[in-house]
Amino acid sequence: MRPWTSHHTLALFVLFWAHVAFATPAAPLKPVDQVVDEVMAFLDADVGIAGIRTNDNEPGGYPVPPYFYHYAIKDLNGLWSNGGGGYPGYASVSYPAYTSSVGIDAFLAYWRYTGSPEALSRATAYADWILDHLTPAGDLYARVPYSTQTDAVMGGGWDGETIELDKPPMFGLRLLDLYDATGDGRYFAAADTIARTMAATQMSGSVADDGRWPFRARPSDGLVTQDYTSHLVPAVRFLEAMGERLGDPSLTAASQRAWAWLLANPCDPASPSYQRWEGFYEDQSPDMQTGFRDHYSAHEMIVELIRRKPAGWQAVAVDVMDWVRATYLIDAPGAEVGDYWPSTFEWSGWYHGTFASTLQFARTAELLHQALLDDPLADPYLDTLAQGMVLVSTHGQNDRGIAADGRMHTTLMDIWSYLDSTSWYEQNFNTVKYCIEFMGLDPSWAPADEDHLLRWTDPVASITYGGAAVVSFTTSGGAGFEMFKLAAAPGSVMAGGVELPLLPTDDGVSEGWTWDAMTRLCTVRHGGGPVEILAWSTSAAATPRAARLLLPTPNPANPFVKLEIRLDADAAVTLDILDVRGRRVRTLWSGAVSAGEHAWRWDGRSDDGRDVAAGRYTVRLRSGLEVETKAVTIVR
Repeated sequence: MRPWTSHHTLALFVLFWAHVAFATPAAPLKPVDQVVDEVMAFLDADVGIAGIRTNDNEPGGYPVPPYFYHYAIKDLNGLWSNGGGGYPGYASVSYPAYTSSVGIDAFLAYWRYTGSPEALSRATAYADWILDHLTPAGDLYARVPYSTQTDAVMGGGWDGETIELDKPPMFGLRLLDLYDATGDGRYFAAADTIARTMAATQMSGSVADDGRWPFRARPSDGLVTQDYTSHLVPAVRFLEAMGERLGDPSLTAASQRAWAWLLANPCDPASPSYQRWEGFYEDQSPDMQTGFRDHYSAHEMIVELIRRKPAGWQAVAVDVMDWVRATYLIDAPGAEVGDYWPSTFEWSGWYHGTFASTLQFARTAELLHQALLDDPLADPYLDTLAQGMVLVSTHGQNDRGIAADGRMHTTLMDIWSYLDSTSWYEQNFNTVKYCIEFMGLDPSWAPADEDHLLRWTDPVASITYGGAAVVSFTTSGGAGFEMFKLAAAPGSVMAGGVELPLLPTDDGVSEGWTWDAMTRLCTVRHGGGPVEILAWSTSAAATPRAARLLLPTPNPANPFVKLEIRLDADAAVTLDILDVRGRRVRTLWSGAVSAGEHAWRWDGRSDDGRDVAAGRYTVRLRSGLEVETKAVTIVR
């Protein structure tokens, strides 16, 4: 995302020759869920916080996580823009509207996936900080987020005194997610204000203008400094959602006009703007990016076509995907990124393969592959590309020196080169976001020995793993459809205090739940809540499980972790820790235990007192013929 320089020319020369020393990864370096856990542990560690400026330059202001003020750090944990002047000449630069949006996405995804209260807390803290730094109330574009921040002051950078108008709807969608998750009316009120501002400033006129917004404009009076952006899908989704929630036809109409603009311009072969997917990046001046295409809005258009399914959507989606493949897919192993293939370039103004663009492509390709399974336009190779891209991305974590802490590299070049050893915080957010999304699309990538929510239809309002139930959750409206991958077969499922029936298959209508022992997938369709997935049957004829292993906490652990079991009766149990090869490294208990709950604290050491290596371990509980396992990740 940086301007092209002689540095990048040299980097590509190094890449061209470096690829001969690397072999194509034949298998994931580590499980996808382990990558997610380790990247989250890195984010929670607030690496790079030393030297972060306090709020609004006040000496007594409050400290915040580094990603609030900076979007990148170096291998040695220096903030990327410190010392070098940043660009264009600031001590620190970050991109609050976009980075906060993907950050909130990542934290909320991990919260749904694990129930982590820390993840939900960070999502709300990020949003709260952005809400404290919006454009002035008297502006034309009032109370919307800035797209750039320089030296702890909103604005500046290549945006100057402008903002980017594709970004407020992105943030607005996350405010709705936070409102659903917390019930805090501040988030809905802020989303309402953004929606009103966007609807009031929507352009009208010719086919080329009607329904869109300019890309860069001065918030005070609307002076346009960069006109074109194809990134309208967030506005389509956000205004539609607000129209539905408020029963406001004017917001719904604004969404429909924006959707019509997309179909009539970048999606229409007769339009001068056909396949002009352009206008997304904050770190480029208008001259640097005008005429240079990017992948981001093209991917989002494919996703929205699949969601809406307008007449002829299949051909339009395939056309956009064909353009993305031709423009960004690195077409053969060894082409500029070594043998880490398949992967994709970031954008036409900066030809580097990045893990964020590669994972976004994988998500979109898999989604389109599944949507076209029974269609004549189906392309099975999309699935091959998607799987390969996720595989490649498991090799993307930094393993050098003090930076070997779970963080992702930015580019594929970073795997072997120190020429550009910057880690972008947004890259780490994107890794969590897209990896969890991909596990939802292909649950075979999700762990088989843990309990996780992978798909849902209605907004999740609360979720807890372990305790009295395997999973307990609510949705914002009570009803919904969810898919979980579970370590063990449920005994029963309750919704609103009533037991749901076990169904042979989900017919898309009937309330109930299903279980597939082969895939370990449990689906739940319910008309009310709260919902509890129980390990035992509520039927009097059923025999409850005698022993249950609860979820380790915290997880990831550094290195201390609490391990709990629940017994319905006195029993002899064994609690072991196994490594990834199934070898026992520690026995925490072996002997008789009374009925009730019991807890042990593992200190990350083996039986001989040595610290175990950072990585994934299995906690195994054995009681008679019953065996139950949970995964725990140790970080150091």
